[in-house]
Amino acid sequence: MVRITKAEYDRIGNDYKSTYQDYQGNHPEWVGRRCAFLPGYGTILFIEGVSFEIV
Repeated sequence: MVRITKAEYDRIGNDYKSTYQDYQGNHPEWVGRRCAFLPGYGTILFIEGVSFEIV
């Protein structure tokens, strides 16, 4: 799990972060969680509480 600070999360552009929307119904437990493409990881989508946490 990747840990980032709140300041690092705030520096990520709005085009690269949002809240999770479950359009296909695969993960309803993730709806509303923060998600982002973190710098240095390419096109991997990180979901808060699943693959990254803000400390």
